Amino acid sequence: MTFQILNGDALLDLLPENILSGVIIVARECLVDGPVSGDTLPDFWKTRASFIANEYGEEQQTYFTDVVTEFDEIIAIPAGSEVNLWFEDDLFCQVNLWFCISLLNSRDDLKVNLIRPPLTDNRPDWRGFGALDRNALAKAYQDRTLLGEEDIDLLSKLWIAFKNNDRLRMTELATNASAHFPFLGEVVQAHLERHSDDHQSGRPENTLRQILKENPDHDFKTIFKEFSLREGIYGFGDSQVESLLNKLPEYKNR
Repeated sequence: MTFQILNGDALLDLLPENILSGVIIVARECLVDGPVSGDTLPDFWKTRASFIANEYGEEQQTYFTDVVTEFDEIIAIPAGSEVNLWFEDDLFCQVNLWFCISLLNSRDDLKVNLIRPPLTDNRPDWRGFGALDRNALAKAYQDRTLLGEEDIDLLSKLWIAFKNNDRLRMTELATNASAHFPFLGEVVQAHLERHSDDHQSGRPENTLRQILKENPDHDFKTIFKEFSLREGIYGFGDSQVESLLNKLPEYKNR
């Protein structure tokens, strides 16, 4: 059997029907945002459901019916299947990918492929799949690459280090050379720069402060667009950027 694991519903709407063969699974999470604690998967789901409910106003039961069920399908993929992972290079996508890979890490009976957007002048276009037309998406699928045991092991270890907030271990793992993840060092560094001693002056917050300083009258749509241009490596959606903004006195008090 063939399984297509997509990072979010937006990608589902973009993909040509002729390449969506097999079972489609959608990873509906933003694991880069919020707590990821829990010694067991049931505990982990409870942590995430509570966070999503408090941060985004979603019903906790909706999390279990719309999100957990998709990850359960990943766990239940039968032996001998081909798994195609549609994930971009930014931090948001990569953390979700690390988690998905961790669910597959013990499975040596699967063929696991990675589909990622093409590079432009050897650099990522942080707009990801959203910048591609259907022909380019089909080409990305044709160019999918097989992940080896070392790649799968690396990403699974990155998830564990991320989950445990082990910054030193993440830094060590990011030095591993991988043809499939050439920007891993930059992405991990961007993650590490999110945090500061006062929890208010990490790299994303400082970038938002600079945008506000340059033009205090920007509306949210303009601020989000500018942040995405400057810090596309984070892959943050409007919900994540709005949450960061609402915690800045410069934004609340203007």
